[in-house]
Amino acid sequence: MSVQFKIREKASDARRLEIIEALRRANFDAHHLFPGQKRPKLASIYTVANAGAGDIRTLEAVLKHFGADIEYVEAAPQRGPKS
Repeated sequence: MSVQFKIREKASDARRLEIIEALRRANFDAHHLFPGQKRPKLASIYTVANAGAGDIRTLEAVLKHFGADIEYVEAAPQRGPKS
């Protein structure tokens, strides 16, 4: 499953980097959901792919430290062909 989160548009670039680095230290690889997006609302949405069910709580705990700079965190089930 993947987890998506949105950083407030008002957050500075330094704060965004701080959030991404905190996730890296916790072994999460966060990327823009819409790479190269110019619209601020879409450019501030990130995804962590291949997160396990137990990872979601850890990821939420890391992001909780950034308070109001995080608008939401939500899990999305993995989609693809059925075997």
